[in-house]
Amino acid sequence: MAKATVLFSNPLVKIVTPVVPLNCLLDGGHLVVEPHRQIADRMHATAEEASQLMAATMLAGHALTQVLKVEKINYQEMGNWGLGKKPAQKLHIHVFGRSANQRYQVRGESISFFPQGHAIYTQVYQPLSTEIVLQLWQCIEQQLQQEPFSTLMG
Repeated sequence: MAKATVLFSNPLVKIVTPVVPLNCLLDGGHLVVEPHRQIADRMHATAEEASQLMAATMLAGHALTQVLKVEKINYQEMGNWGLGKKPAQKLHIHVFGRSANQRYQVRGESISFFPQGHAIYTQVYQPLSTEIVLQLWQCIEQQLQQEPFSTLMG
């Protein structure tokens, strides 16, 4: 079974590659930002967690933009598929790259999703390759040395 790859982690938040991408690499890729602590909704985050979540989404978006040369980033906090499931749903923010040339999405429209468990996610969508994951990690590491990330994440 595939595992998420951690691209960044500090005591409050982390950036990971999703086990099952909801946006194909060919459409711009997909990363996930989440707190380490179990939080059902952002309104329950501490001020520091909220700040770190925002900064981590910026960092993830920057990495997708630099490495995959995407045109736009979409940030989405949905969590609908976790409703009514145990354990309780956990806050996570999807960071979707949007390529100028879309394969499965429609350029200029909101991200479209197939139902949970649809075969397109595992049999059609291309996940991030090992080489791209390494490039994303390197980009994040470089950005952490520069403003605003050296201040926000330091």
